[in-house]
Amino acid sequence: MLPSLQGLSLPAGDGPVIVPGGPWLLTADFAREGADLMLVGRDGAEVRVEGYFGQAFRPDLHTEEGAVIKADLAARLAGAPAAGQYAQAAAEASEAIGTVETTAGTATATRADGTKVTLKAGDSIFQGDVLETGPGSTIGVTFADKTTFSLGEDGRMTIDEIVHDPAATVGEMNLNLVQGVFSFVSGEIAKIGPDVMTVSTPVATIGIRGTTVAGRAAAEGQQNTISLLPNPDGSVGSVAVGNQSGAPPTVLSQAGATAQMSSAFTPPAPVVLSPAQLQNQYGAAMQTLQSARASASERAAEQGEGEGEGEGEGEGEGEGEGDVN
Repeated sequence: MLPSLQGLSLPAGDGPVIVPGGPWLLTADFAREGADLMLVGRDGAEVRVEGYFGQAFRPDLHTEEGAVIKADLAARLAGAPAAGQYAQAAAEASEAIGTVETTAGTATATRADGTKVTLKAGDSIFQGDVLETGPGSTIGVTFADKTTFSLGEDGRMTIDEIVHDPAATVGEMNLNLVQGVFSFVSGEIAKIGPDVMTVSTPVATIGIRGTTVAGRAAAEGQQNTISLLPNPDGSVGSVAVGNQSGAPPTVLSQAGATAQMSSAFTPPAPVVLSPAQLQNQYGAAMQTLQSARASASERAAEQGEGEGEGEGEGEGEGEGEGDVN
């Protein structure tokens, strides 16, 4: 336990709230206690942010080294504020927006109504879910637009918003990666237009433009990375990686191109990683992604959704990722 944090109270003022303790904030549990935000660490330490939910404009939470938990993410992690809003949140999240394709170890979802469930293959994912993986654990999920996402061990992500209407060719997807290694193949939503799919971490926001990506939302003081992987046919899509530094987003458009950063307030530094380096950084998440794609293809065939579309897509992407391995 960090003695400096135990029983610490911080005021929620007009500016960001700086939470000490290095990466402690990124792994803490969030809870509401009246108007206060309670942060409870894995070490048992508790930090109270006084009056946080009583303010019209809630501040972001910052670590000392520049990782940021934005106010809306903090509120989502803390759960719905009252029983009546639990019911409303549950109604809004009543329609499944994804399916668990594969799990290894322990993976859980905290629903919008506050209930926590252990996930297994075949379970549904709902808007507002907070997904978490334990040590040595992974999960692979396919969303309604055929985006496939994998999360590695000790990971935490929130499903903030997924809207998909293929008939009207409109959609939007917003996901938040609080911590962990991840990989994904974008689906139909990303094809609608630039940046209608975004993935955020405590140090970066990634605008997806239809491609395969791997990344690491790392602990405090460690290098966070966003890498572009090749497409099945050998072509490469692109992603725009930006943060709160004020610099223009860094556009990655080369296989292995990687944005590195350790703070939300320093511009991403682009480098190019070799296939071996990509495998070393993201191997488990990439393997889970491939397994999830294969599972989704098999399930689509079983449900009669068309082997040409389901299996062809899964096989092609699997081969593209194999080139990275």
